[in-house]
Amino acid sequence: MNDYLDYTGKTAVVTGAASGIGRATARRLVELGAEVHAIDYAQTELAGLASATQANLAVREDIDRAFASLPEYIDAFFGVAGVSGLQHDYNTTLLINFGAYKYISDTYLGTRMRDGGAVLYVTSMGGVNWERYQEELEELIQAEGWDTLVKAFEGLGLNDQPGAAAYALSKRLLNLFMAHSATALASSGIRVNAVLPTSTETGLTSDFAVMSGGRESLESRAGLIQRLATPEEMADPIVFLNSRAARYISGQPLMVDFGARNLQLLGRTTDTLDRPLIKDA
Repeated sequence: MNDYLDYTGKTAVVTGAASGIGRATARRLVELGAEVHAIDYAQTELAGLASATQANLAVREDIDRAFASLPEYIDAFFGVAGVSGLQHDYNTTLLINFGAYKYISDTYLGTRMRDGGAVLYVTSMGGVNWERYQEELEELIQAEGWDTLVKAFEGLGLNDQPGAAAYALSKRLLNLFMAHSATALASSGIRVNAVLPTSTETGLTSDFAVMSGGRESLESRAGLIQRLATPEEMADPIVFLNSRAARYISGQPLMVDFGARNLQLLGRTTDTLDRPLIKDA
């Protein structure tokens, strides 16, 4: 049987690999023969990893240290790590969920990935409708350098708001950045996509239950079968999009939600899957 995914011997970097979707993704990649390097705030224990580095994505020096330890060339990057905001302040939530990935892409991925490379960001169904607000979000997307990003977040004047209020904005920003990045890196032969998961059974499930009004609310919005997804059910499309089998797919925000978005678009649910923007966060 042909190896259509073609991960054997490829260098893959996975953030958030200690648990949840990131761990399931890293495990799949190990099984497929990739050289997998894990980055996570927590210690990552998974058989078959080439390396595991603890790093805080809210700290530039941690990111730089992590990338200094990686091989010179990266074939596939999986940006899975993220936070709900419930345990963080507003600006830190923006920094971890969006700012860190913009910094990683601008500083490292463009130079350490070659023709045929692929980047995948895990965003969220909470970040849908990002395309409607490009003008409003553009200044943050265009901010260059870590310090500029930090100042831009501070300039919003919203750090007194709960961190959870920044979640949807951070994911919209990452979706929009994915679209920009796919365009910018295309000339180098690098693809960039995103997966927007529905509610998934991970270490953050309890946080999202608090934020949404309970677990039953999460399950009711999770899709046509109204149950939370498993990490593996998210990892498989994530692994596919960065594989050779998806070599003609780039700039795609793939919703993995078992039809939840369709229900909303068809008017079959009152849940708009929408969240406040910067101006009314």
